[in-house]
Amino acid sequence: MNKNAIVLLLILVFSNFSYGQEDSTKNFFPIWSYHQKNINIHGISIGLGTMRFIPRITNTNGLKIELIGTGIFMPLAFSGILAESDAEFNQLLIDPKSEIINGLSLSTLGTSCECITNGVSIGTIGQYNFQVNGFSFSSYNAAQIHNGFQLGFVSGSYKSKGLQLSLLANSSYDFRGMQLALINFSVEQKGIQLGLVNVSKKLKGIQIGLWNVNQKRRLPIFNWNFE
Repeated sequence: MNKNAIVLLLILVFSNFSYGQEDSTKNFFPIWSYHQKNINIHGISIGLGTMRFIPRITNTNGLKIELIGTGIFMPLAFSGILAESDAEFNQLLIDPKSEIINGLSLSTLGTSCECITNGVSIGTIGQYNFQVNGFSFSSYNAAQIHNGFQLGFVSGSYKSKGLQLSLLANSSYDFRGMQLALINFSVEQKGIQLGLVNVSKKLKGIQIGLWNVNQKRRLPIFNWNFE
């Protein structure tokens, strides 16, 4: 095979990766910017950072890297970033998601994105994902939906299944599993709270800590409700 034939073959192969066939979605391999809209990146997606409510309809299968990120603002916005009612949460469910990451998401300062991460999401200062299925870590770590292991200095979610482990505090509206921190709070919970102070408005499980509060009673050391 001569050189011209090889060059032509390479052009055909990479054009197949770079352009969608019947729709507007383009495919890129092995590295591209996630700032472009309506694309699939197979390999490494890279960019400066992400912002909430800017839908790009971007999918990364592999590794996503945010060189800077917007997580530095998360400590200021953390208390108001999660849904506060089922109506607000249900609206977020139907809103378009900015990105889907299947693999590993890394951000220097942390991400703030209506993203769905299937795998691992890590940011240093703060991060917000719409949904994480797997493991996430950040100092201020928030997700509307979290299935798996959520780790941070402060962690928050609207709906969770799995383990919330934080140095200072955990909070969740609807939690299934174990919360472990100095302060644990849930509106509804099935499982275990283990910490210095544990509060659940509607608990089906046990609480172990210095002070424990649920819908039935307030007790030191050990509390429970199975109704």
